[in-house]
Amino acid sequence: MSETVPHENPLVNNKKLREMFVAMVEARALDEHVSRSQRRRKTRLRLDSIHGQEACRVSTAIDLGQGDLVSDSQVGVAMGLILGVDPGFLLKRLAASDSDTKAHGSVSEKQLPWIEDVEDRLRIAMGAALAFKTLKRANIVVAYVQGREATGGVWRRTLTLAAKLDLPMIFVILPEGEGKSKNISRKARSCGIPGIPVDANDAVALYRVTQESVGRTRGGDGPVVIECVIYRLKGKQRIPAPDPIAQMKEFLLARKVSDQAWMARVEESFRKRLATQKL
Repeated sequence: MSETVPHENPLVNNKKLREMFVAMVEARALDEHVSRSQRRRKTRLRLDSIHGQEACRVSTAIDLGQGDLVSDSQVGVAMGLILGVDPGFLLKRLAASDSDTKAHGSVSEKQLPWIEDVEDRLRIAMGAALAFKTLKRANIVVAYVQGREATGGVWRRTLTLAAKLDLPMIFVILPEGEGKSKNISRKARSCGIPGIPVDANDAVALYRVTQESVGRTRGGDGPVVIECVIYRLKGKQRIPAPDPIAQMKEFLLARKVSDQAWMARVEESFRKRLATQKL
């Protein structure tokens, strides 16, 4: 193969790789833009950041279809962007109500209402999944769960019931930090649910695992737990970039899928677009 010809992954084509990169960069840019604006305006409601979670969220949500639903573990606007909501609309909605948490909980038709109590939130997600199954719809629910929430009796009861009912759900466990895995995948398997630990910074690996898991779940084989883990390599092994966007850049450059100039344009163009929006 010529060195000038981009490497084409048969499982994740180059167009999809670029699409994932754009979504990750734009999600972070929006996240940072909102954070700066809220600090400047000293708003009472501070939205949660998804910094460091871009690969976990983009890879698991970018291919969700019409009718699929998302249950999020936190309040924010970046997830709405990943799900296809116009950034201008997101910023206008944010500016309209800085003090009302409920106003920010669901900005996309794919998002279930945000509820602070994790047990209630997961019950609603399971109820939606049960409705899909009862109506024989091929849709799924993707539930994002913080690592600290995936412990104790509430979590075990949730998994046990989801497994018993064969619910069409993908549980995505968000990273807690380097080396802080709680063996959530192993605990999921003990409840009868496939649990798959994946590098939280590796968007491509996460995407491939998600595609396999979604295919299984849509086919009626029940829920899956995807545990996003930040691995820390010791010894003489090379430590990968601890940032998902930096790691994605390395991946695309190494395979000649894109170049530095294109990547810079993606970020610059979106940041300029955000700068024109009033918040």
